[in-house]
Amino acid sequence: MSLSETTEGYPSAKEELELLKRSVSMLESEFNPELNLLRVKYHTNGYHTMLTGVEYVHSTRASVEYALALLDTGLPEYEAKAFKIIEQIISLQDRDPSRDTYGIWSYYYEEPLDKMAPPDWNWADFIGKVLVMIAIRHGERLPEMLAGRLQEAVFHACESIIRRNMGPHYTNIAIMGSFVAIAAGEQFGHRGYLEYGLGKFEAFHAYTRRLNTFQEYNSPTYTVVAIIELSKIRSYCRSPRAIAIADEMLRLAWTMAGEHYHAATGQWSGPHSRCYHTLLTDATHAFLRRCLGKEWTELAADYPVHLLEWHRSGASCPDDLRSLFQKPAERQLREIYYRREDGYEKIGTTWMTPSYSVGSASKEVMWNQRRNLLIYMDNGGKPAYASLRMLHDGYDFSAPVLTAVQDKGHVLCGMQFSVNGGDTHIGLDRINGSIQAEDLRLRLEFGGALEGMELNAAQEHVVLTIGGTRVSLSLLSLVFNGDVPEVQPKWTVTREGDLLALDLLLYSGSRRLIDFAGMRRAGICFAVSAEAAEAATAHDLAGMEASADETDLRADWSPAGRRLSLMLPLKPDRVETLRGQQ
Repeated sequence: MSLSETTEGYPSAKEELELLKRSVSMLESEFNPELNLLRVKYHTNGYHTMLTGVEYVHSTRASVEYALALLDTGLPEYEAKAFKIIEQIISLQDRDPSRDTYGIWSYYYEEPLDKMAPPDWNWADFIGKVLVMIAIRHGERLPEMLAGRLQEAVFHACESIIRRNMGPHYTNIAIMGSFVAIAAGEQFGHRGYLEYGLGKFEAFHAYTRRLNTFQEYNSPTYTVVAIIELSKIRSYCRSPRAIAIADEMLRLAWTMAGEHYHAATGQWSGPHSRCYHTLLTDATHAFLRRCLGKEWTELAADYPVHLLEWHRSGASCPDDLRSLFQKPAERQLREIYYRREDGYEKIGTTWMTPSYSVGSASKEVMWNQRRNLLIYMDNGGKPAYASLRMLHDGYDFSAPVLTAVQDKGHVLCGMQFSVNGGDTHIGLDRINGSIQAEDLRLRLEFGGALEGMELNAAQEHVVLTIGGTRVSLSLLSLVFNGDVPEVQPKWTVTREGDLLALDLLLYSGSRRLIDFAGMRRAGICFAVSAEAAEAATAHDLAGMEASADETDLRADWSPAGRRLSLMLPLKPDRVETLRGQQ
C-alpha cells in the first residue's frame, strides 16, 4: 500500500492528545530534577560541539520542547515542572548585547557557549520559536514574573536574529526567523519585530520563487523541517500575507517530496543537497505517514521526541498532492536548483522506475551532507542504496568537486580537486592547498538490504545485482600526478560491517602531505549505470571514450541513445572556479 492510500485518516484532537501524553510519560525517566533539563544521548556532527568522552548530555532544545509538550497535555500536575524548565532555559541564554553570542543558547548544559567551536547562531531561532509557541499557547497559564522573563528571552532571540540577518538562501532559518519575529510581534504587540519578520518572509518567498525550489534542494531533512515551520506560520500567525506565503511554500515543499518519493523502496530519491541519513529515518517515515493520514496510531510509542515537535503544528499533505506518493511507472525530473548571476547553473536529475531510482547533481562538492550520486533499489520489499563518497582518512572529504551528466539510469561522472575547499565541512575547515593523509579514496558505497547480492568485479569494471536491479561501475580515466606514489587504476572491494564499498585508492600508507596546489594534473572519470537486471544490455562499456592530455580530461558515452559528454580542466584550482563544460 502506498503512502497516499489512506485507510484511517488523521487522529482526532482527543486521540492526538492521548498520543502526546504517552510520549511525555515516556520521557519522564530522562528528566533531571536537579538541573531541570532533559537528558539525551550525545551526538555530534563534527563541528559546533567539541565535547568528547561523554555519552549523555542535557539538551537545551530537547528540554524546551519537553516543557511545551508538558503544558500541551493540559495536565495541572505537569505545570510546575514545565515552569522550572522554562526558567532554566531562560537562564542559559546569553543576554549581554555586547557579546557576539547575544540572544543564543549553547546546545548542551555541559558545554557553555564559550566552549563551542563555533557556537551555533541558529539556536536563537530553534529555541526562540518554542518559547514564542509557549507564549501563544499557554501565556495565560504562566506566572506573571515568568511570563515577563519569557517575553524578554524572546526579544533577545529576535534581536540576535535581526543582528545576524541571515539571508533567504538558508531556507529553514529564514522560515524560523520569520516565524519568531512575526509571532513575537503579534503576540507581544511589537510592531518592529512584526515588520522585520514579514519583510524577511517576503524576501524568502521572492528568493525561492526564482527557481521554484529551496536552496537546500530536495533535502529530506530540511524539507520536513520547512513543512513543520511553514505549517506553524499558517496555523498561528494572523497576518494574511504570511499565511498566503506559507500556503504557497507548503505546496512547493509537498510537491518536491512527492515527486521524489520512491514507493517501492520507501525512500526519498536523490540527489540531496543536504542529508544526514542515506536511508530515511524511522521518524521521517512516521512524519510522512502522519501527514498523509496513514498508520498514525503507531507513531507515539516509537518516536516521542519527534512527535513533540509535530504536535499541533498543523502539518498535513494537501489532498490533491497525495497521488504523487504512489508507485510511479517511470519518471525523469530535471530541475535547475542553483543559478548564479553569470548564468552558471546546477541541475538535479532524477530517474525513477518501479524498482529503482537514480539521482545526480550536475556540479557539487563532496561534503558529507551532499548525496550527489544516489541509487535506491528494491530488494524484496526492503531498500538498498548506492552512494558516492570521497574519503580522507575515513571521513568525507569536502574539497573535491563532482561533475555529472545523466540520462535515465546512466551517469557519466568527473571528479576534480580544489585547493581551498573544505575538509570535513564546506566552510569551517578549508584546506590551504594540501592535506596530511594516511588514506584518500573514492568510494561507491552500498548499504541497506544487500541480501542475495551478486558481485562480479574486474579491475576497471564492476557489476552488482541487488534484487532486480543491476548496477555497473566503470573507471574510464585516472590522473593523479603529484607528490604521492603512482596509484593503480582499479576498483577494490571493501567490506565494513553491513556495508560493501567499491573503492578507488588514491593513496594509502604512512601519513604524508598530499599537495593539490603543486599537482599539474588530477582528475577521475567514471560511469555508473542502473537498469532492471532482466533488461540490462551490454552498453555499459560500449561507446565509452575518455582521454586526458596535459590540461583537460574528456569523456563521451552514449549508453541509451543520448550522448553524455564531459570536459574538465585537470589542474587543481579554487573551488569557486572549478566549473568544467558539459
